[in-house]
Amino acid sequence: MSNTIGNSSTPPGEHTWRMNISWVEGTCFFLLVMLISFLYGMPQYLSGRISWFSLLETLLDCVFMTVAALPAWWLHFRMGARWQLKWRLSLHSFTILVYYGNWLLCYVVYNPIAGHPVMTPWQVLYNAGPNILFYLQLFSFLHIYHFFREREAQLKREQELASLAYNSEIQALKAQIQPHFLFNTLNSISASVPPEQETTRELIAQLADTFRYALYVSRNEWVALEEEATFIRTMLELEHRRFGKRLQYEITPLGELASLIVPSMLLQPLVENAIRHGVAPQVEGGKITVAFERHGQRLKVSVSDTGNGHQAAREQMLNSDGVGLKNVRRRLELLFKETINIEKNEPKGLIFYFFIPAQYHVNQNRTYHRRRRSLAEPDTAVSFRPPHVADPG
Repeated sequence: MSNTIGNSSTPPGEHTWRMNISWVEGTCFFLLVMLISFLYGMPQYLSGRISWFSLLETLLDCVFMTVAALPAWWLHFRMGARWQLKWRLSLHSFTILVYYGNWLLCYVVYNPIAGHPVMTPWQVLYNAGPNILFYLQLFSFLHIYHFFREREAQLKREQELASLAYNSEIQALKAQIQPHFLFNTLNSISASVPPEQETTRELIAQLADTFRYALYVSRNEWVALEEEATFIRTMLELEHRRFGKRLQYEITPLGELASLIVPSMLLQPLVENAIRHGVAPQVEGGKITVAFERHGQRLKVSVSDTGNGHQAAREQMLNSDGVGLKNVRRRLELLFKETINIEKNEPKGLIFYFFIPAQYHVNQNRTYHRRRRSLAEPDTAVSFRPPHVADPG
């Protein structure tokens, strides 16, 4: 069980309809209803048959139409914001009936209070045409508005991704400067270690694996989940050698998820953060769990620890001086329009998790090499070799 920190987390799919709700959109929604309503009444106003009472009735009708249209607006542009357009358009055949039913309900309540007669079946049928036409016009405007807003946001994300890709390319070029020097140096160190110190040779081999993977992902933005999980296992194994019994870890089996593709090095900052701020400060240490679960067409990735936790709010943690969480959060927003969720772990510690689309690997970007027990042979081509799968510490 876990407890939410403030409003930091939401169940899968719930945050979709809550995001980007602003008073600006609500105001524009009501003004659009008023504009269409006054356009319908324009012939009456131009003929001079206008009074304060008729204006008040028109304004009251705007309020009723707004209230009646809100459920359809919420369903199409909040709860169903991620649905395919064809399903959202098909849904209008249902929501238009809900809208007209709500509008009639408003007048069923209002007419007796205002002293007006109850609507007859003929009046109900007569008012259906103008209301259906109003509904179609209103939601056509709303669909156009959201289309251009999403298009503008998409262009902005593409520009930011292009800038991020350029910076990553520069960093990759820097990382590739004489990489063989580092690996050959590790080979020399490994060769000088006596055979009886096999543990030391294993540590050097694992360290070399992490360097190879770092260089590998500098040229590949997307990797198989199996590769990313293998790197995280190697990283945790190295830290386990450092902390000893103070650090325990577990990585859930991947199974059919192994071939999914994920952005490279997306988990490393979260695991490092769990070690540094969760396990390391405790005398007794703690346990880190990395879990992968599939929820329909989405993949849930979580990193939890049994450390001291953090009393700060979610935004304070994500906007702290450290760059790790900021980078993960930024990449999730740019690539998937997702964010990091934070919960309290039980009995103590924190859980960091996020959702990304479940995309399958096409096998052109994978590079597997058999791990050699010895590093004595110099590398002629630098590539990632997943380390031997060790048992959890």
